[in-house]
Formats: sequence, C-alpha cells, structure tokens
Amino acid sequence: MKINKDFVMKNFVFILVFLGVANLSYANTVYVSSDGTGDGYDIERPANLSYLNGFLADASIANIILKSGIYYQNNYLLVSQGAHPVKISGLGNVIITSDYNSGNGGSSGFIVARSNVSFDNIKFINTQYCFRFKNNAVSNVNIDRIYAHNTMSCVDFDSGISEVVSNITINELTTLAYHKSGIRINGNTPKNISITNSKIDGLNSNIDSIKDCHITGISVSGKTRDINIENVSISNNVGGSVDCGSYQQGDGIVVNSDVAGVTIKNVLVSNSRDADLDIKSQSTFLEEVTSLSGDINRHNLKLWYNDFSCKNCYVKANKPNAIQAIGSRVEFVDSVFEVSDVSKLCDLREKNGIQGSIGFVGGMQLNIENLSMVNGFIPDCT
Repeated sequence: MKINKDFVMKNFVFILVFLGVANLSYANTVYVSSDGTGDGYDIERPANLSYLNGFLADASIANIILKSGIYYQNNYLLVSQGAHPVKISGLGNVIITSDYNSGNGGSSGFIVARSNVSFDNIKFINTQYCFRFKNNAVSNVNIDRIYAHNTMSCVDFDSGISEVVSNITINELTTLAYHKSGIRINGNTPKNISITNSKIDGLNSNIDSIKDCHITGISVSGKTRDINIENVSISNNVGGSVDCGSYQQGDGIVVNSDVAGVTIKNVLVSNSRDADLDIKSQSTFLEEVTSLSGDINRHNLKLWYNDFSCKNCYVKANKPNAIQAIGSRVEFVDSVFEVSDVSKLCDLREKNGIQGSIGFVGGMQLNIENLSMVNGFIPDCT
C-alpha cells in the first residue's frame, strides 16, 4: 500500500496544533489552595496563595481559581504583577481571614496595585480590609460577589491617591459589622466608580468601644468624580460613643464638598445615628431614594451648599426637621413623605450667604399610622 506523505504530514501538523491549543487552554487556568504545594496547573496540584503574583505575571493565564478553604493572613497580599485581563475567583467556600480587630493594628486583605483584574466569590472575615487601593495607577477592576464581616472598611481608597484610579465596579457586595465604613472612597483622582446590588450593614451588635466615631455605610471624599450608587441597601450606622464627644455620629451615605458627579438611585437607607444621607457634593442626582430613618436618627437628609433634586423619593420622618437644607436649594419631585406634620418637615439653615430652601412638586403626605394619604399638596419651605 502506498502511503501519501503529504496526507501524513498535514495530519501530523494538525495534531501538533491541536495539542498546542489544548495545552494553551489547559494552562489558561491555574489553581490555588490554602495548603497548596503544587505548581497550580492542575486542580489536583494547587499552588499556595503566596504564588499569586507569579501567576499574575504570566500573560497566558486568564483565570486563577481559589479552592474552597480557609486562607489565614498575617499581612496584606499585594496584587501587583502583570497587566493583562485576569480573573481571581473562589470555588466553593473561600474565606480570607486574620485576627484583625480595630485595636490591634493588624494588616490583612488585598492591596490592588494592577489593572484589568476581577475578583469573584470570596469571603473576608476579621480582615482589616477586603480590597485597598493605594497610590498606584489602576483601572478596570471588578469586585463581584464579595462577603465581609468585621473589617475596618471592606473597600477602601486611600486619601493620598494622586495616580489615576478609574473604572472600578463593586457589585453584589455584602459587608457587615465594619468599624469605619462599608466602602470608603477618597483621594484626588479616583473616578468612574460604580457600586451596585449590594448590602451594607453596620450592625448595632458591633462592640461600641471599637467602632469609629464617624462610622458610615458609604463615604466619598477628596476630589473623586463620577460615582454611581444604585440598588443598594444601607443600615445601622451608629458611631462609637467612647471618647467621641457629645454629638454621636453615624451616617448612611456621606459625600463631601469637593466631590462631583454623584448618582444615588434606588437606594434604601435606615437607622443612621445622624443622617441617612449627608450630601455636600456638586452635580448630585437623587432618584428613588428611600430614607426610613430610625428611632435615634436626627435627620433623613442633610443637603449642603448646592442645588439638589430628589425624584420619586420616599421619606419616613421619625423626628421634626427631617430634611435639612444648609445653604442649599432642594426640590422633591413626585415624592412621598410619611410624616405626622408637614409644617415640621424642614430645617432651613443659612450658609455662605445663601438661605436654604425646599420645594415640593407633586408630593404626597401619608398618615404615619395607616399610610393612607393625608395631603396631596405639601407647601414649599422658604
């Protein structure tokens, strides 16, 4: 029988290409475990977490899988090598933990110092942070399906950031019993940060003596730009009382005056010690905000210095002066107020030569006992 050499050669080349592609696909994913001692290139030979940056530096690796287990930290893990897109995800119940509490100065969590990286399905228990952004140029970071309990701030942007930090998405975050903030955004340059579909709960059961005086669900400061907060619930932000002065703090969302371009939409805030929302930022868009206050809160909304519009909002006012306009012009459009006396709804303050004012367009007052409509017209506060 005559053998066709061209046919054999073509099939030989095809087999080599197939094996090469198969090997490349195989090498595309590596595995890590809490007690790993292998090379990571097979699920049965997982590497140690300490080798994470070695994998990140390899441009052929697109997926780093953390196998189920408890990963103990005694220091931060710096995520810094490489620049190609890579996803770090948990398989099953992945717990990053340390012996952190706010009094021991412990260091734990991930420092994000490279771009094009995603984190998915990881729990952080008793770590100082989940993710911390320091003064490194970072963009295109996705943080998804993260659970945290007993952190200082689960996601934290340092105040000294001057490098470009942009396009950060935080989605399906559950963070409970934090000592300072659920999410704290600061620095001169961070921009385009999105927080969606998340639950942020300070938990009153947290030990008062280790709480920060100014505990906050979401805190936005510095000169940050273009922040989107949507489909988020925030609750139980009651600041510490030990050595914290006579005015006990605690806010659901705080946005300070140098911040610009903030959207807060479909957000529910409740049980804040001072205010559910304390907003000073420029170009702030509020829509479908529900403020339920609580037995000990002072204000539902404190709005400072700028013009604000709140569309389709719901305010349950447990105390007089629920809406405080400080040198700001505020308008509520098609909003509902659960309040016993609309004449006591507003607290107007003068600041920087501007007297605060609050207008109501299409507003409705509900009876606080049976939620039936009492008044289809709410007079402006001027």
